Amino acid sequence: MKYLIEKNKIYISMKPGDLVIQNLTKIAKENNIQSGWVSGIGAIKNVTIGMYDLKTKEYAKKTFNDEYELLSLNGNISIKDGFQFIHAHISFSDSRFKAYGGHLFETKVYAAGEFMIDITSCTINRKFNNTIGLHTWCFMNE
Repeated sequence: MKYLIEKNKIYISMKPGDLVIQNLTKIAKENNIQSGWVSGIGAIKNVTIGMYDLKTKEYAKKTFNDEYELLSLNGNISIKDGFQFIHAHISFSDSRFKAYGGHLFETKVYAAGEFMIDITSCTINRKFNNTIGLHTWCFMNE
């Protein structure tokens, strides 16, 4: 993985085998990013995604082990329990052009991964929300 910083943007190139969430988190920590937006495209494999069930307050997870086209990764960076946290969703397609998507837990780059972080100037913290069972954005006045 390598990256280039230009003002409030970070351009990231990941190579085969790189873990996407792990590397995005590493960059966020190295650059002390308190909040921002993440986007990306590329080719991936070993994709673990989830769908949150509000009734059980748990994610139903599924892992896809083939090679896929990463159509879109969208997410954000915030602070959870004092550390940088990446919250991302993805859509990806297989060789038959069937698309899948959900909350991204982790994936590996298969051929290439091109990502961008748009750093914002505020700090966004996450706080556990008992009603839904997840850490959600918490602003200073909450």
